[in-house]
Amino acid sequence: MAARGWALPLGAAACGLAVWVALRRRKRAVLALPRLSSDAGASALAAALQRCGVVVVEGLAPELAEQAKRELADKGLQGTFHGAEGSFAGHHTRRNAGKALGESLAAQELAQHPLILEAVEKVLLRWCKRINLGTCSAISVEPPSGNEAPAPPQVLHRDNSMWGASTWPWLPSSSFKGRPEFSVSVMWALSDFTASNGATRFLPGSNHWPAQGGAYGKGVGPLPEEADAVKATMARGSVALWLGNTLHGAGAHSGKEPSARHGLVFIYNLGWLKPEHNFHWAMPPGVLRSFSPKLQELIGLFGQNAVEHEWYTGPVYTQPYLGGPSGSSAGEGVQF
Repeated sequence: MAARGWALPLGAAACGLAVWVALRRRKRAVLALPRLSSDAGASALAAALQRCGVVVVEGLAPELAEQAKRELADKGLQGTFHGAEGSFAGHHTRRNAGKALGESLAAQELAQHPLILEAVEKVLLRWCKRINLGTCSAISVEPPSGNEAPAPPQVLHRDNSMWGASTWPWLPSSSFKGRPEFSVSVMWALSDFTASNGATRFLPGSNHWPAQGGAYGKGVGPLPEEADAVKATMARGSVALWLGNTLHGAGAHSGKEPSARHGLVFIYNLGWLKPEHNFHWAMPPGVLRSFSPKLQELIGLFGQNAVEHEWYTGPVYTQPYLGGPSGSSAGEGVQF
């Protein structure tokens, strides 16, 4: 009788072990890339982002995209750079970091596009009181020249990895368990993104995978192969949004098309995280002060000073929540 009594729990344990092993061996599912029309609402964008980790909104601002491309081209190549051969930045990829925001009025409009900001805030304000614009880069994936071989595609990575806290072991292991999102990235297509000119590649659904193990992540079940990545092809004026936990990377330019793939990327992050770009050193104070109040707030040029001083070229107290949840003016409430 005793042997029979142990048979059921031992059998159940063996079955549970078999299921666990099967789950570990099962390949993680790559979801379909959601695409929305330009008349979609912010709630639909936020829902697609949270479900799949990435969403494309088609044809949202083609005129602004064309204007931004033209304005940035008019500024020339001074202050732009390529990555080293074999580097993360890519030796066929030209970057204009930080200062691009001050060089183009259209870029400033795109950075504060109301639909995009509303969707980003729906995702991020769960973990903060205010979001920041932490990154602005004009990124051009260029074709190889002459008989040069194309540069390889960018390694798949998570934007959250720029903050050490993204891999803290005491955070929940996945978004299903409450792991916070640190950022939402927004790539505007200033030219057409095609399968052969470097369209960004994504693993939709990877925002739900465990984050431990570095940029690519490890955990239950083998990872999809590079070939499983979905290319976010899109026309000029379309925009791709993705979460900081979503695996992605720029594609390679095959050289079949003569022109570069031009994109403008913004990364919005939780307001208490350090931004990637220091806009205060990327452009003169007069340019920063020419921004709209909303854009100034997004880059941290926000708050009031209790007194005037010739050294003060902007707000010293940038934390508006001292003195209570509704905030306080300079000289009132709690100040340090």
